Amino acid sequence: MTESSSGHRHLRNRCLGTDVLFLPQANLGSIGSGQIVEPCTVLSINETIPTTSDIEATLHRFGRSDDVWSKDFASCIIIQASLGKHDRAAIRSIKRILLRVSRVEKIHILKVQNLSEALPEGPYFLNHGRLHQAFRLYADKNGAFIVSTVPSDDHGTFQSLDCSAYGEQHPSALTIAVPSRLYYKPTKVKPYAGLRLAIKDNIDLKGLKTGASSRAYTSLYPPRKHSAEIVQRLIELGFVIVGKVKTTQFADSEWPTSDWVDYHAPFNPRGDGHLTTSGSSAGSAAAVASYPWLDFALGTDSLGSIRAPAAAQGIFGMRSSLGAASFQGIIPYSPKFDTVGGFARTAREFRVLAEALYGSHTQLQAVESKTPTKILYPTDYWPLRHNLSQDLFNATISRVENFLGMSRTEISLEKTWQRHRPSNITESLSGYMEHVFEWGANPDQWTGLFENFLPEYEERFGKPPVLNPQLRFKVDYLPTVTSEQQSEALRRLKVYQDWFYKHVMPPADESGHSSTVMVLPWTDGIPDYRDRYRHGPQKFTGIGFFFYNVGTYAEAPEIIIPAGTTPYVSKYTGRTERLPAALGIVGAKGSDVSLARLVSDIFDGTAVENPQQRSQKPLSPRL
Repeated sequence: MTESSSGHRHLRNRCLGTDVLFLPQANLGSIGSGQIVEPCTVLSINETIPTTSDIEATLHRFGRSDDVWSKDFASCIIIQASLGKHDRAAIRSIKRILLRVSRVEKIHILKVQNLSEALPEGPYFLNHGRLHQAFRLYADKNGAFIVSTVPSDDHGTFQSLDCSAYGEQHPSALTIAVPSRLYYKPTKVKPYAGLRLAIKDNIDLKGLKTGASSRAYTSLYPPRKHSAEIVQRLIELGFVIVGKVKTTQFADSEWPTSDWVDYHAPFNPRGDGHLTTSGSSAGSAAAVASYPWLDFALGTDSLGSIRAPAAAQGIFGMRSSLGAASFQGIIPYSPKFDTVGGFARTAREFRVLAEALYGSHTQLQAVESKTPTKILYPTDYWPLRHNLSQDLFNATISRVENFLGMSRTEISLEKTWQRHRPSNITESLSGYMEHVFEWGANPDQWTGLFENFLPEYEERFGKPPVLNPQLRFKVDYLPTVTSEQQSEALRRLKVYQDWFYKHVMPPADESGHSSTVMVLPWTDGIPDYRDRYRHGPQKFTGIGFFFYNVGTYAEAPEIIIPAGTTPYVSKYTGRTERLPAALGIVGAKGSDVSLARLVSDIFDGTAVENPQQRSQKPLSPRL
């Protein structure tokens, strides 16, 4: 066992075998006066004295269900016993039983008034007679995180973890601390207790700065005094925040790696490891795709920022209905398009997150188990030219058809528009909608962010802020969009929504049920590498009308479904690698929870595996 300093406010790091752990400063109890830091396991004994087999079964369960606890913690056992429940003879009997358990060398008795007030069972460190919880440290080897977080002494406030445990093996990697899952037991108040969550760095977390991948923005504003409303909701439901993850600068559209200047773009673990992470929620998707010790990550989606990274990294992700979750406490792009969503590795796990994000207990009980009666298959985007991808998509869509007991219905959105567009409109659908996001959303980015940020920074530092290439372009471009153009874009958006709800997909009914779903392709079988040299920044404004606009403009939810992988020959390795293939399922506006449940029912068990993770422990068995 080795020891190293871990910086201010934290006790120290410890190595147990190949695992690195850290001890937070908080003192949770006192036992004896030993000065050696040693791992131990806290167990609670109720009225029934356990047998040797009972103890061994409990320790085996700890090792199976938790990635922090290991057999090294079994050498010292601390028994919590309720005062008055066990006499001295019973205590001696418990000690004799424990000494028969493999690896147990020391036993301490911690008497408590009531076991309901006792410490949670699980791994701890005993130092100078004081107990400290154990956190396992992981290396963020794919560069997904911007900061690792741990709770502070102030309840509900977070602080950064100032420690590096893998500097030699992964020189630029942050160290992420995760608490033992054994400390958390689901309750009616906290049904998601202990589930680990990372949040995108345009989302506020009390006690930490929100930087949005901008060094200038980070340097200007102080730590947040409140967490974003949706984050606070999840914390109250029991989720454990373990860090903030990278975003493109101000959640705009940037190409990795060329547009990522202030901070390096995360790495996509799929394929040869050098594919694009895509979209502004790149860090959120990379973290979930890379690390089995992380359950979920939050992101935001204005025009594909959750869906594109989920598709690129072969995981589940969802853009919600507009307004399905609060956006308060999040740096905005445009309130007309901004949504909060998340990522998970399986459909069943994503359902858990969606229910936490979008439904109260009453609402969840009210969602009926209805299923859609129509599957729309837009021939505007299907079939793909890449035959192997199309084969995968056909198989995936067939699963939906078989589950629902119906065949897909082909529809041409363009022809449907031509038949049912207002009589005074002669433009095609794509032509009519071409400037809707460009004119409708971009003025909000100026008034909601740059109009204040730019002069405030210059007033304080005496110079303009340095921004990434895409944002330098946007600062010059945004003021050129007129209020008349924005009004026209929003008028066209309303025309589209009226047409879509009447002739394509009606909104959800009062129970949150969607009568229709639509399938859309999100990958094309062509690898997109992270090192492409380009003529300049992306200069993305949102102009055009593409498959990712269809559900967005209808304010509808869309879940990305991993469909499998297709082969490609990597330009790096010269070998055949596997490229994720993914499609989207769009549900009716307001059907977020029922859509997540439908996807879970159809695709339970579907996930793209990262071969590098096979030896690591799975997620919490509660999911």
